[in-house]
Amino acid sequence: MIGRGGGIIRKAYEEIRRIDALDSDAPMIQAHQAAAWKKLKRAACSGTGFYSGMENRRFLEFPVITKNVIRSSQDAFLSKEMDRDGMVQMATSGSTGTPFICYQDKGKKKRVSAECIFYSEKVGYRLGDNLSYIRTLVRQNRKPGWKQFMQNQTMIDCRAIDGQGVEKMLEKLRGVARGGGATVLAYGSTWTAVKEYAESRNLTYFRGLDNVSGLISGSDMLFDGTREAVSSLFGGVPMASRYSNEENGVIGQDEGRNNVFVVNEADYMVEICDDGGNRLPEGELGRIVVTDLYNYGMPMIRYDTGDVGAIETLEMNGRRKRCICRFSGRQVDVISDTSGKALSPHVLANHMWSFPDVGQFQVVQTGEKAYTLRLNLPDGFCREGELMGMMRRILGQDADLSLELVDEIPVLASGKRRYVINEWRNGLQI
Repeated sequence: MIGRGGGIIRKAYEEIRRIDALDSDAPMIQAHQAAAWKKLKRAACSGTGFYSGMENRRFLEFPVITKNVIRSSQDAFLSKEMDRDGMVQMATSGSTGTPFICYQDKGKKKRVSAECIFYSEKVGYRLGDNLSYIRTLVRQNRKPGWKQFMQNQTMIDCRAIDGQGVEKMLEKLRGVARGGGATVLAYGSTWTAVKEYAESRNLTYFRGLDNVSGLISGSDMLFDGTREAVSSLFGGVPMASRYSNEENGVIGQDEGRNNVFVVNEADYMVEICDDGGNRLPEGELGRIVVTDLYNYGMPMIRYDTGDVGAIETLEMNGRRKRCICRFSGRQVDVISDTSGKALSPHVLANHMWSFPDVGQFQVVQTGEKAYTLRLNLPDGFCREGELMGMMRRILGQDADLSLELVDEIPVLASGKRRYVINEWRNGLQI
């Protein structure tokens, strides 16, 4: 996986490894973050319009920013010292139902590669193994076959997560595993579908997947029962839940305690804030706010991820580490298309990347073939027909699809929005 630019990736990998091994209050970590913050601040204040004039501010005097703040003035966050065409575009709707596009410079992208290698090794990945990503594939996140080959990666589409869809995923994984070792990363909701597929067929072990060395869950909640069942189906291999996002990278990963994420302190400063952007003391529940220390192309200082949790310092495998605990959100419903086929909720979210002007969205299944699409749209939006056509291609041309324009998608008690809701029935037989 370490190819062109490998020296940069190796250096970042070693830095992440050294800092992960230390207690969070170690002087080396404090010195590392102070130096990285000083460099980031200088680049942000001299290179972007948004942070211009903030050179004399202390860290906590910088404003907490959200997706909507960046969306409303994206050019002001882009570095004038870097060519946008030379950066990597990242698209996401996260767990909040807000389509969002941002950019990473090439150095940052290599840093993310180092993160993926290091944290995958914690669940059994070895250099030379294949990294298999099971995700909903759209134009913005597809990789050509030659690039997958060069990076020893495999992209497997999980658009459908009914029985037939899971069988296709497993068959593709068997093809990968026949060629050697593999580590598999998928959405938490996809792993739940795999578990339910096995239960419905009384399967206790997946044959032909002995070369799979580790499993990773990301994007939405990995439930304890799912973790135990799926690990057993793959022969008892390690399984971890990863806290990451498209716009930043690997912010943390659990180890030993389910969904308690040890913070990647080499690359990020993580704090918990209240709704007013004030930092909360350790142990208090609030909004997870991240400062990405290495994206100079589009600096994100005190970025509200849209997630909710608390920070606690805990004993983790012989060291005292800052961890994201009491993580809330990223629990998603599963809906079906008009033929009854269960759909990954990420099919809808990822296709919304093509409509970055949409403020917020929510898809509600209200009947066997009935759906309501709730949208918060900007003035002058003229792509309603295109958007509805896309939804019909996903849900079925015979979908009874209604459009509801709203000022705001309501938030849950957790402070998050659900972008997929199944009001027709609480659970699908997968």
